[in-house]
Amino acid sequence: MQTPYSQAASQLAALRMQAPDDYFHGVKARNLCYVDNIVLFHRTRKRELQRRTFESRPHHRFVLIACFETEGAINVDGRVFHLHPGDAFLVKPYQFHFYMEVQNERMNWLFLTFETRNPKPFEVFANTPIPLSQALCQDAVDIATRYTQRETLDEVSLDMTTFAASSLLNKLRAYSLNRSRKLIASPKYPTAGYELVEKINTFLEMQSEESTSITQIATALSLSESHLRKRFKTLTGVSLGSYLVHYKLNRAVKLLVHSDDSLTQIALDCGYESLAAFSRSFKKQLGISPSRYRTSERFDRLKK
Repeated sequence: MQTPYSQAASQLAALRMQAPDDYFHGVKARNLCYVDNIVLFHRTRKRELQRRTFESRPHHRFVLIACFETEGAINVDGRVFHLHPGDAFLVKPYQFHFYMEVQNERMNWLFLTFETRNPKPFEVFANTPIPLSQALCQDAVDIATRYTQRETLDEVSLDMTTFAASSLLNKLRAYSLNRSRKLIASPKYPTAGYELVEKINTFLEMQSEESTSITQIATALSLSESHLRKRFKTLTGVSLGSYLVHYKLNRAVKLLVHSDDSLTQIALDCGYESLAAFSRSFKKQLGISPSRYRTSERFDRLKK
């Protein structure tokens, strides 16, 4: 009777492996996705997803979204991507994103957020929906299961949970490299809702260095202010006023982290009337001053 070991031995013998020409140079890891400090959470209600849309903004972490039940869309830096059940989507750090046109109140989306020392490998499959195989869906559920048990797991098991998350991301990257990078098409998209958000974002980009009000946007779009507020709220689940606050804030955060401009210049470039107004708004939303945020984020980036 053939044992698993003898079967493996037969398979190995069939490979007819040759002795290496060089015992010190072989296959090296090139662009592996390595994740750390993972946090997982689950959204089962549309209202909960939309209510928490801006709670963690602006985010300095990667966010992997796995849609298991209920179609919806994600707006990332002004571009809309449609997610079907069985799709995964990776959002990069500091990208301004929110959710819209979620089809049903009941939903089943898994979120895996993480940090990494090397963000380059993730560029390949960020900002594009990726279909999940049944095996990858199960991998995601297994990671979530381990995560819920993290308080009782030993050190090795916790390390294996992080390893499993890294493995899942590497599989997604490999799949993305082996497929055409066409966005998943849907006859429903773009919708009138998408066009509205696109027009708002275009106007905000044109007025980036000026303080912009909802009244100004409504006038530019030839809509009444009340109608504009209602349509935006219905579409996204968040108020247009909140969206404007976080749109400016996210732009400011990117400049704080990725530019050497002075705080005053950043305040003016993002449409704040003064440095004082910028500092008040920033601290109210994030609980920290712009200068301290810049210092802490740059220090964290250097450590990585």
